[in-house]
Amino acid sequence: MGAKMQSFTNKIQSSMGKFASNKLLSAISNGMIRLLPVTMVGSVFAILGNLGFPGYQEFVNKIGFGSIFAMGVQMTTNLISIYVLISLAYEYSKKLNGSKVNSILLSVMSFFLLTPISNFKVKGSAVVGLDLTYLGSKGMFVAMIVSLSVTRLYCLLENKHITIKMPDSVPPAVSNSFTGLVPAWIIAGIVLVINGILRATPFGDIHDLVYTIVQTPLEHLGGSIWALLFILFFSEFLWFFGIHGSMATSAIIYTLYQPLELQNLAAYTAGQALPNILTKTFIDVMKGPRHFALALLLLFICRSHHMKSVGKVAIIPAIFGISEPMKFGIPMVLNPILFIPMTLSPVISVGLAYAATSLKLIPRMTGITFPWNIPVVSGLIVGDWRTAVLQVIQLFIAMALYYPFIKFLDRQTLEQEAEQVEKE
Repeated sequence: MGAKMQSFTNKIQSSMGKFASNKLLSAISNGMIRLLPVTMVGSVFAILGNLGFPGYQEFVNKIGFGSIFAMGVQMTTNLISIYVLISLAYEYSKKLNGSKVNSILLSVMSFFLLTPISNFKVKGSAVVGLDLTYLGSKGMFVAMIVSLSVTRLYCLLENKHITIKMPDSVPPAVSNSFTGLVPAWIIAGIVLVINGILRATPFGDIHDLVYTIVQTPLEHLGGSIWALLFILFFSEFLWFFGIHGSMATSAIIYTLYQPLELQNLAAYTAGQALPNILTKTFIDVMKGPRHFALALLLLFICRSHHMKSVGKVAIIPAIFGISEPMKFGIPMVLNPILFIPMTLSPVISVGLAYAATSLKLIPRMTGITFPWNIPVVSGLIVGDWRTAVLQVIQLFIAMALYYPFIKFLDRQTLEQEAEQVEKE
C-alpha cells in the first residue's frame, strides 16, 4: 500500500509539476501579477474619487480634483488591455528567449490593427478614433490572445533566423530594429488578413468575436460559485502533494476573475450598481484568515515543542496569508491527518462569504485591490465593517475546523518527543 501511494504521489507531482511550469500558463500568471502596480494606482484614485463623506464630492469637484481622480482611473484600469499586452508579451518572450522589446512592439501593433476605428460626435464635430471600451476590460481577452500569439510567432521566426542579419559593426539598436523587420511584415500581413476575414462575418471584428464566443461564456463560468469552489479545492489538493497550488491555478484565477473585478471597478467609479459578486479581490480576501487561524492554534493550543516552534515562525507570515512555514514545517504536505481541514477551509470560507454577499449581509467588492490579505484590515479597505466582522467569523470557523485534527497531530508529536527524550 505504501509503495502504491508513493507511486501515485510521484505521478501526481510529475504531471501537476509540468502543468504548473508550462511556459504559457507561467507567462499569463507572472504577467498578470505584474499589473498590480497599475491596478493599485487605479484603485487609489477610485477611492479618492468616490469617498462617501458628506460634502466631499462637492469639495473635490469645486477645487478641480474630481476630474484628476477620474483621469487616474481612466489612464490605468480603464486601459488595462494595453498593460496586459505589454506585460504578457514581456513575460512570454522571456520564457521563449526572444526579443522582449520587439515582442511588445509587435503585440501592441497587432492589437491596434485588429481594433476597429469608430466615428464619434464631439461638440458637433466628427471625430475618428478608438472606442476606449476595447482598451478596458472588454478587450482584455483579445489583448491576452494577441499578445501570446504574436509573441509566440515572433520568437519562432527569430529562432528560425527568418530575420535580416546585420554585420557586427552595426550598432545594437540599429541591428535589433532590422532583426524585427521581416517578422513585423509577416505578422502584420497575417493580422490584416484575419481582420479582413472578420469584417466579412456577422461579428465584424475580433473584439466582438472573442467577447461573444470566449469572454462571455468564461465570465458566466467565473460567476459560478461551484466552479470557484472546485478551483479552491483543487489548489489545496495540489498543495497536499507539495505543488504550489496557488501558482498552478493563478493563470485560471486571473483569466476568469480579473475581468469581473475590472467591471466592478468601472461600475464603482461611474456610480453604477456593481455587477459581480465573484472577483479576484473577493477570492483573495474571502478565502479567509485560515493560515492565521492555524498559526494561532500551533502557538497557543499545541503542547509539543515542534508544533509550538512552527507556530512561532509562522505567526507573522500567516498574518499576510503566507503559509509555507506551516506547509513544510508541520508538515501539511503529504500529511493525511490535515487533508480535510486543509482542502475544506478555503471552500467553506468562500462559500460563507458568497452566501453573505448574496443575502446583502456584506457589500460586493468594488474592484479596489489590496496587496496583502491582512484579516480585518483588508476587509475594511475592500468592503466595510461588515466584511471585517465576517473575516473574524471566518477565523473562528477555520480554528474550529482545524482544532480536532491539530490536537490529534499534536498528541502524536508529543508522544514522539517523549520517546526521543527517553532514548537519549
